[in-house]
Amino acid sequence: MNKIYGIIRISVILILLFYISVAQTNEFRILAAKGQVLVKKNGKGNWEKIFTGGQINVKDKIKLLPGSYLGLVHSKGKTIELKKDGIYSATQLSKDVAGMKTTMTGQLANLIVSEVGSSSGSIYKDSNKSMNQSGAVERRLDSDFSKPNSSEGSGDRILIQSAIKEHLLNQEVIFEWKRLQSEKEYEFYLTDRFDRLEFSKATTDSFLVVDTKQLKLEKGVYYFWRVIVKGKPELKSDEACFMILTDTELKGLNDTLKLLKEELGSEQTATSKLMYAVFFEKYNLISEAKSSFLDALKIAPDVEVYNNLYYNFLRRHYQSGF
Repeated sequence: MNKIYGIIRISVILILLFYISVAQTNEFRILAAKGQVLVKKNGKGNWEKIFTGGQINVKDKIKLLPGSYLGLVHSKGKTIELKKDGIYSATQLSKDVAGMKTTMTGQLANLIVSEVGSSSGSIYKDSNKSMNQSGAVERRLDSDFSKPNSSEGSGDRILIQSAIKEHLLNQEVIFEWKRLQSEKEYEFYLTDRFDRLEFSKATTDSFLVVDTKQLKLEKGVYYFWRVIVKGKPELKSDEACFMILTDTELKGLNDTLKLLKEELGSEQTATSKLMYAVFFEKYNLISEAKSSFLDALKIAPDVEVYNNLYYNFLRRHYQSGF
């Protein structure tokens, strides 16, 4: 009987060691690949094509042909971009990121990888929940992200071009919407959470710049805005909203952002810009997130995965396409 138990214990140990060994050899996840990018498993055998979402083990060899691109996420969260053609050792790449701080980047990289591998295309499942935080009452926001082909709205609905819901770092905010055909003048209305009017203005433009400090708007609560065609109240937009961060929230955000900057260092890569984009979106700083996504696409414009991430971002936070 003791002999049987001994065999069982040895078998269990061997199985555990096997799975631990496998887990330790999975050094990188493939974030994005463009062109001819190949891998030789364990450095042996034939070269195989790499696919987004796959894994690179510590003993693998990677080959990039001219004009190719590869974005990798290390198991500790550090990102690496390969653009120069040639053969790379996964062991050496792993050594290159060893010892680097990845507290923030690790969390953000996991969010990016989860979206790349998700069919739903949404990093934040609760990004469009009802807005009842900070004392704001529930107000309906339309979730139909239509994509008109023209630069103007159509029918009796003015399409909002600003984010449907966002938090603000700066005191100035730009509100934008699409014109309705043949309509020249619009009335802008800004209300508090109890629908009390804070500010209104008529304009012939399709945007309006507002100084929230000048209006003495309260921090930490949501304000709502909408646009109506002057003299035609039936021709209107849906409501959108924003919140000005409190001083405490702003300090906490800046402290966290400082940590992220320390981890990323002076990196000016597409993956580092994606890190910033995901970070800003996490805190509902939509304008800043959008700018970071566009910076990433300037660096790697032809990487399909990054374009898809940006498209999904627009669908989450904007009513109309760009």
